Amino acid sequence: MFPDVYFLGLDLYYWCLLLGIVAAFVVARIYADRLQVPVKLQNLVFIVAFFAIFLGYGSAVLFQAVYDFVETGSFVLGKNTGATFYGGLLGGAAVFLIGYLLVGKKLLGSLPLTHVREVTGFAACSVAIAHAIGRVGCLMVGCCYGVPSDGPFAIYQPAVGAKVVPTQLIEAVFLFLLFIALTVLLFKTKISCLGVYLSVYGVFRFILEFWRGDDRGAFIGALSPSQFWAIALFLAGVAVILLFALKEKKKR
Repeated sequence: MFPDVYFLGLDLYYWCLLLGIVAAFVVARIYADRLQVPVKLQNLVFIVAFFAIFLGYGSAVLFQAVYDFVETGSFVLGKNTGATFYGGLLGGAAVFLIGYLLVGKKLLGSLPLTHVREVTGFAACSVAIAHAIGRVGCLMVGCCYGVPSDGPFAIYQPAVGAKVVPTQLIEAVFLFLLFIALTVLLFKTKISCLGVYLSVYGVFRFILEFWRGDDRGAFIGALSPSQFWAIALFLAGVAVILLFALKEKKKR
């Protein structure tokens, strides 16, 4: 919508990205305190998360370069390569888990393992709110747009030159609602918020992809790259939910 609007050298997408990161850390700090997560463990989480964010962004760009290679046969890493959410999520999660489990165990002993539900819970909430704000940034600069549409809620997309389905706005609203739902589950139930986030978002994203209009190529058969990872996320989410449920059952 406003791809040419800049403030202090950054466009609105990057400002939303920065705001999303700040919101994620604020949510994590507040929720961790309310869940009575030990301060030492909180510090570990925030330090590991800091590295996960930056390395995760590199992973997001790498994933996009791989998708481009699959479609065009040309592998290019540069400032115009772009980035994909799933690449950032998977890369960032891998860095976070390695740091949290390996470094955490070395520095804090068994402490990281005794608060897995709490940490993964507020982490899922943080990712959801950051992602929601990030999608607002996508709406502002016009990336991740939907298919052409004359519907009442369609918006004009300069890159397409026509009105399109506002997939960025739809996803942003969904993620804000998911953030609220995860918050309730985190403080009112023993369900794994991480598992709920992965499975619910996977289903939503798989469906939303049918209305995405930006060309990202096919990945496996007729599936888009995001639909492939959406299926993987859903299965992983169900597995996490069952794993945590089994753990809670053993405690009784």
